[in-house]
Amino acid sequence: MQLPGTESPSPGLAVIAARSLSDQIADAIVEGVAVGVLAPGQRLVEIELARRLSVSRVPLREALKILEAQGILERTPHRGARLVDLDDGSIDRVCEARAALETIAARHAMAAFQIDRTRAEPLERVLQVLERAVRDGDWPAVNTADLAFHREICRASNNDIVTILWEALARHVRMIFGREILGEKEQTQIVQQHRELYAFLLEGHPAALAETIEGHIMRLRRRLRRPAPVGPGKGAG
Repeated sequence: MQLPGTESPSPGLAVIAARSLSDQIADAIVEGVAVGVLAPGQRLVEIELARRLSVSRVPLREALKILEAQGILERTPHRGARLVDLDDGSIDRVCEARAALETIAARHAMAAFQIDRTRAEPLERVLQVLERAVRDGDWPAVNTADLAFHREICRASNNDIVTILWEALARHVRMIFGREILGEKEQTQIVQQHRELYAFLLEGHPAALAETIEGHIMRLRRRLRRPAPVGPGKGAG
């Protein structure tokens, strides 16, 4: 999104509509990491970042404070701010926390869907958006739709605490999904995986809920960590 009265931001680093300008800037920085314009561990120079985003340094500093509070960047005296590294350990911790929160959200959402199926209609609409994005090969839009699907589960739960905590993780998830998962460009099954989760929530099987949510969230982490096949005559290394 181009801010009124400004020049277009750099390609791949654009301000995304949000609640406030500082939130827009925070989302733009996160999206920059997700699409590879910014790198984990990269030092952020305020004057350069303000120029690229066509914003003043006052809301930019507020955005950096937001990201610091969420653990997405860190500040060092006399060295400014830098994005945190996305190593396997930190990614696994984000995924583990997300699975725990979404298990709670899905349990309440499942109960709500049993009472009123119309509560699930926003999920169906997001799935249609996801299908179009995959068909068009628009991977940032796939990322957005994936997050929107899980956000709607949280909203359907009507659990404000879970939703607030989930939103605190959402920017981490966007960076991880963009860099590690969408970077693989192997998302032919992503719509089916979300369709299956949607059907599971509508059918209402609480006994298998935790396993299903954990499997859905962690499935790609496990695939990416799977050792490469060892060819004939080759050792395991």
